Amino acid sequence: MKSNYTYRYPRPSLTADTVAFAYDQKDGMLKVLLVERGNEPFRGKMALPGGFLEIKAKVDADGFVTEEKNETLEACARRELKEETGLEVNFMKELGTFSTPGRDPRGCTISSVFYAISRPVNVQGGDDAAAAHWFPVREILKAIESMPNGFSFLAFDHDEIIKRAFNQLRVDICFEPVGLLLLGETFTMTQIQNIYQDILGREFDRRNFARKVLIADVLDRLPHTGRNIRYKLNLEKFMALQESDHRLRLLFA
Repeated sequence: MKSNYTYRYPRPSLTADTVAFAYDQKDGMLKVLLVERGNEPFRGKMALPGGFLEIKAKVDADGFVTEEKNETLEACARRELKEETGLEVNFMKELGTFSTPGRDPRGCTISSVFYAISRPVNVQGGDDAAAAHWFPVREILKAIESMPNGFSFLAFDHDEIIKRAFNQLRVDICFEPVGLLLLGETFTMTQIQNIYQDILGREFDRRNFARKVLIADVLDRLPHTGRNIRYKLNLEKFMALQESDHRLRLLFA
C-alpha cells in the first residue's frame, strides 16, 4: 500500500528566492538584502532570502493526491521575504530558474528567482534567518569576484544569482521606468540621475538625461517655489505602462 507522498519517480524540491534592491540616498549606493543563514547547510553564511514552496494536499487511502492548494512561486518568494526579513515589496519581477546539479547539498533543488525593488527600510532576521542586512551591491560583487576558483562568497549558487539580477536591473532601467521605484515619495531630477549613474556606472549629460526620463510620462511635476523642481511617481501611469506592450528606450548615450 502506498503511503502519503510516496511517488513512483524521484521528484525535485522547489524553492523561491528574492534579490531585493534598494537605493540608499544617504550613502549614494545601490544595496541588496542578504540574510545570515541560521540552519545548515551553510549555517552562518550570507544568502538571499528564500525557501521551499508550501504544498498543501489531500490524499486518498492509497496515498494519491486528490486535492492541491499550493502557493504560487511569487507568493512563496513574498512569504519567505517577509518571514526572514520583515520586508514587503510592491514591485517583484521574475528573474529566471536555476537548476544546476549540486547547487543545493540537500539534493535536487530547483529555484525560481525574483528580483524586487524597495526602499532601504529597517529589516531584521526572522524564521530560519539569524540576521538580515542591506549591503552595497558593488561591494558584494567585488567580494564575489575576489573568491578563488571553486569557492563561493555566498551560500548555494547565490553568487551567480546576484550577478545575473544586477545585470538584468541594468537592462530593465533602460527600457522600463523601474529605477524610479528606488526613489522616495518625492524627488528631483538630479536624484534620478544619480541612481541611474550609480547602477549603469557612467555619467550622463544633465539636459539629455532629463529629456529622456520625462518622455516616459510617468512623473507628476509638483508645485515649487525654489530652484529645484520636484517630481512624484504616478503609480497609475506606471502600472499602465508595465501592463502594456510599449517599451521605452532610455538609452543614455
